Amino acid sequence: MPLAHVHPKQSQTFEVLEGELSLKAGRDKLVAQAGDVVTVAPGEVHKFWNATDSPVRFRCTVAPALQFERFIETMFALAADGKLGKRGLPNPVRLATIANAHFADSRAPYVPAWVQKAGLAAGAALGRAVGYAPTYDRQTLPELVPATA
Repeated sequence: MPLAHVHPKQSQTFEVLEGELSLKAGRDKLVAQAGDVVTVAPGEVHKFWNATDSPVRFRCTVAPALQFERFIETMFALAADGKLGKRGLPNPVRLATIANAHFADSRAPYVPAWVQKAGLAAGAALGRAVGYAPTYDRQTLPELVPATA
């Protein structure tokens, strides 16, 4: 489940294709079902999760895209290479390096932006010093599954 976050200049739209998607946007909690479309306005604190044991499939659009797609590609590549912890996040120094580069796309709620930016800039400097980049490309090859006859 993604942590609560905010996109300062982007809207985020969830189109539920299958199952149920739970969301909290601002003070509102809702459960979107297949066919529902929910849009979160720029600057609105939100999070989403699957509260059921059944799969949920949804299409998510962030507009304007800015660099959000690259952020998602980075996080998925880290996950594929086993570089995320139990909560689905990289170590704090690597996270600071990534989050600092994507500060215009997504940030934590409630903490003033200037405080976040100061902390992320310091963490990113340390991250660069130890070899972390703000983006990450998958290093391992996907496991190939043989075709069945």
